[in-house]
Amino acid sequence: MIRSILFPTDFSAVANSAFPLAVAIAAQFDAIVHSVHIAHGGDPHITETSRYEFPALPTGSSAVRVIEMIIPKGDDDPAQVIMRHAAERGCDLIVMASHGRSDVAQFFLGRSVAELVARDSKIPTIIARLYGPRRTTRPIDRFKTILYVSDLAGHSKNILPVATSICRRTKASLETLCVFNEGDEEPADGGQSTLETFFAESEAADCLGKIRRLHGGVAEAVVEYAGRHKADLVAITTSLGSGGDPKLTETAEFIIRNAPCPVLCVRP
Repeated sequence: MIRSILFPTDFSAVANSAFPLAVAIAAQFDAIVHSVHIAHGGDPHITETSRYEFPALPTGSSAVRVIEMIIPKGDDDPAQVIMRHAAERGCDLIVMASHGRSDVAQFFLGRSVAELVARDSKIPTIIARLYGPRRTTRPIDRFKTILYVSDLAGHSKNILPVATSICRRTKASLETLCVFNEGDEEPADGGQSTLETFFAESEAADCLGKIRRLHGGVAEAVVEYAGRHKADLVAITTSLGSGGDPKLTETAEFIIRNAPCPVLCVRP
């Protein structure tokens, strides 16, 4: 169940473009959206409200409750402020764009804040890459197909409760993609029994449908598959392809940076 969503913004068009996604999810769960800007010394946003504003609710979303807050950055990295504030507010989900304006707080560029949150957050996070050569290409507030990606490691089930919850509320179809790196030993049943256990433990056995499998070049293959099958959301744990190490892997990082749709992820 998603009751509270944190949406961080630096007021740029890029960052604010992820707001409809946060609102669309909130509308399905009757959840509250905490729209947050992290201020610091000399931040012009506090006074230039005519130029820098929180995004307005999309048409038809007036029932969604939004709480707007400007909070001080302090001495911490913005990513740490976001994660701490999400935890303090009891948020069940963080939704944010992958990059924004760099001249204010170096908010989403380079080793981006979004990627740092994706790497370290224990709260499920949706990252949407909305601009640039490898941007999200499909409407970000639509859910028809959700792609759950698993390497059969125990950690990969950690994203299932949120993914299946969104799937049920939005009536999206959930596709399961079982991936094997070169050298991985594939179970005789192709991972069927392991995935059945994952879904059962997540109380989502009814959401497990046909399982598709990919071998070798996992990161690129997942991105290509998501584009070809028009996925609206890819769900992974950041340990994907690591055999259980909870650290952000190159596979997960590549998917987050290159997927043609938002990526739902969590650090196990």
